[in-house]
Amino acid sequence: MSELKTNVNALKSFHNDEDGMETIQVVIIIAIAAIVLVALLAFWGKVKDFVKETWTDLTGKKGEGQGW
Repeated sequence: MSELKTNVNALKSFHNDEDGMETIQVVIIIAIAAIVLVALLAFWGKVKDFVKETWTDLTGKKGEGQGW
């Protein structure tokens, strides 16, 4: 029973420790950034085509001087 009490106390101290929360926040931010980058790389062709089409719609030019 003392091992359970030790584990509960460790969890309580981790929960009350603000440094632990900051670490979790940083890990979540890094994970979100990684997911966005992987998605961007996976769909790069579609993203590039979308940007080209949107640029053409906005400017009326077909990517002139854009280095596409």
